[in-house]
Amino acid sequence: MLEGRPATGTVTIRPGTLEDIPVLVDLFMKAYRGLEEYGEESPDEARHYLKWLRRTCKEGFLVAEAEGKVVGFIAACSDWKDWELGRVLEIHEIAVAPAWQGKGVGRALLKAVFALGQACGMTLAALWVGERNYRARSWYAKLGFREIGRWGEWMRMICTIPVAKGE
Repeated sequence: MLEGRPATGTVTIRPGTLEDIPVLVDLFMKAYRGLEEYGEESPDEARHYLKWLRRTCKEGFLVAEAEGKVVGFIAACSDWKDWELGRVLEIHEIAVAPAWQGKGVGRALLKAVFALGQACGMTLAALWVGERNYRARSWYAKLGFREIGRWGEWMRMICTIPVAKGE
């Protein structure tokens, strides 16, 4: 397991399970408050989406735990075939409980999937983010992502996967 130290203590990253889905549905719905057009319309739809992510992103469906509870998750496919970019580490979803945002949880989750991408020979990470999700777009930009295009209300962002320290 990969560990980090967010501002409030230790966060542990572990593989997500089907048993995590009910907690993740609640976290997902709360994370998209105010940006509902980019999330799912109902908890039932969110549950189906999260189950799809778990099936599709087998090694990259990870949850973050802190203080004994799930505080975030990420879903990334380590061998996605993008029709323009070729093979990429595709980050489908990252969500952090509102009370835990800004405390290093998202960075710990990204670090974990970047390590997965490197282990699978990926050098490029890509994601889609809602056009009006200014906070996320700014956060991604600070982490090295850059916008390369758009599709409707979605912005396409990519970054070179950073090499882990000591390599």
